Amino acid sequence: MLIKQITLKNFRQYKNKQVVKFSCDKEKNVTVILGVNTSGKTTLIQAFNWCLYGKTTFKTRELINTETFQKMQMFSQEEVYVEIVLYHENTEYIIKRTQIVSKEDSNKPKCSKPSLEVAYKEENGETETIAEINVQNTVEKILPEALSDYFFFDGEHISEINNKGNVASAVRGLMGLDTISETVKHFNPIRTNSVIGKLKKELDIAKDDEGRKLILQLDNAKNNLQKLKDRLANTRKEIDFFENKKEYLNKKISSNSETKNRQEEKLRVEKDIKFLEKNQKFTEQTIVKDFTNGAFKFFALPLYEKVNAVIENASQEGVGIPKMHSDSIDFILRRGKCICGADLTLNQGAVNNIKFEQSLLPPQHIGTSIREFKKDCNRFSQEVSEYYETIKKDYIQIREDANNLYEKRDRYDELSKLLQGNIDVGKFEKDLVNTQKMLKEKKDLELKISIDIGSLSNQVETFESKLASLVIVNEKNERLKKYITYAESIFDYFNTSYINAEKKVKEDLLSSIKDLFKTMYHGSRTVEIDNDYKITLKISDGNGTYTNDTSPGLDTVKNFAFIAGIVDLARKKISSDDSSEESIEFSSEPYPIVMDAPFSNTDETHIENISKVLPSIAEQVILIVMNKDWEYAKHTMLDKVANLYQIEKKSEINSSILPATTKEAF
Repeated sequence: MLIKQITLKNFRQYKNKQVVKFSCDKEKNVTVILGVNTSGKTTLIQAFNWCLYGKTTFKTRELINTETFQKMQMFSQEEVYVEIVLYHENTEYIIKRTQIVSKEDSNKPKCSKPSLEVAYKEENGETETIAEINVQNTVEKILPEALSDYFFFDGEHISEINNKGNVASAVRGLMGLDTISETVKHFNPIRTNSVIGKLKKELDIAKDDEGRKLILQLDNAKNNLQKLKDRLANTRKEIDFFENKKEYLNKKISSNSETKNRQEEKLRVEKDIKFLEKNQKFTEQTIVKDFTNGAFKFFALPLYEKVNAVIENASQEGVGIPKMHSDSIDFILRRGKCICGADLTLNQGAVNNIKFEQSLLPPQHIGTSIREFKKDCNRFSQEVSEYYETIKKDYIQIREDANNLYEKRDRYDELSKLLQGNIDVGKFEKDLVNTQKMLKEKKDLELKISIDIGSLSNQVETFESKLASLVIVNEKNERLKKYITYAESIFDYFNTSYINAEKKVKEDLLSSIKDLFKTMYHGSRTVEIDNDYKITLKISDGNGTYTNDTSPGLDTVKNFAFIAGIVDLARKKISSDDSSEESIEFSSEPYPIVMDAPFSNTDETHIENISKVLPSIAEQVILIVMNKDWEYAKHTMLDKVANLYQIEKKSEINSSILPATTKEAF
């Protein structure tokens, strides 16, 4: 597949009609489109995906250029479309997706459901339109949507490319192995609806109860066996998913260990702040209580000393009975009976003594009051002797808490700023625990299903053996047996070929990726690939032991090597060199690479190395790149560039794609 050109009309930033022609030359096979940030570089990648598959990642459904919509008359219509012209298997295709936009409201466009048109040119030059019912299928045959991420992608996310979906399935599709796989499935004797399964059903079996029972048992066993195999395949996909997720989470946790430490410290500081705030509130309540209970006594203390001096110099003779009241004595006299029990009506002397004591009581005599006041002053002096230290201790505690709170709050704010925009490592760790749990469950399930498959396979063989003994000998059955034998040979042939072909693909892909990685990377690391085509970086400890190693920049180079390896194999139209009867030839269509911001996470040296490799392995390279990154790439790639464009940003909502003419661009 080669892309001849793309045309955009009123698509997002691209007002009116914009045409970009791509180089299809075998030698100068690179087209470069330069642009600054927010000029519409990523929109071009989105245009490819929208035209081919009707998908975008824009936040709004409306695709029409804002200026175009603003200038539309009320109740008028305008079209938005993207048209791609490409070559596939020596045929030129024109693929066009259109959206009709109406202006029935001054603020919001009304958009129709996008329509897709696909046409192709016949050898005589005439254009033939493909029926609407087949247009999307035609696009899928040219480049399946599931594989599109490997050829139209945002370079800022290239580090994720090897973790997208089922990589093994994608590689098999790109290498043309899916066709062989479908053939194997079509003849698989385990499937009751396969060619072999249907032929066996046509055999004439003895129509007794045993024969009918065996047929039913065999069909049920085969159906259950196929369900188990399908379930096993799905379980293994789930295991792959959780294995990849586990690896991803471990990387995230490892690469964000500092963030984790800061998050843990922030939680500790937050806990300290809550404790100090609670303690400060309690101490404030304590000092208020202590101050309320003793303040007046404390501030009156100097007066107590002066009062005592005055009292000491004053005469205190005739001091009355403490706490005695004149009213109490009046009551005793009226009663005529003393508190000691004596009869006062018969003892005038006692009465006179009582009345004398009454005369010593306030207000008749101040001596008693002075004596009581002196006792109160002495008591108050004793009570406030530790008041100052108590209030001082409370105040010191408040100041210490305030200082600690200031420091803790300051540290909390500092940690919050440092953590702004960072991931929550705690969520990743929690997710990792759940992922490991699910992974164990899926592996246990895989083992159980495998055991059940073995048991059910034995049952199928037993039923088939018994049924074979009941097959009636006649001309029809003899013919069917011959057909079954042929079909089984075809199955064995394709199945063996598929196994050999996939083995060769994997070997060639690993070899290609390793060679390309060495060319792109300047260092001592190496790359490995597992059975599911997932690649990892290894680094030697100097003693022959290799450990996993990664970083955002290294992941970018690693995945460039992965993409380049796939494209390299597709371009070579791989064919098996095994000429034995157990193998078949298989091939794949070459594909272009269309990349936005391909060098975002790489340094100058890696940019130069990658720029050398891409044009040599891809049939066609289309780079949408920032001017500053092009400065590092053009020295090694310029001799491969046939077409060079510059995105001219007129405003945030209006950009044009023009041929680059400045010497600086070249």
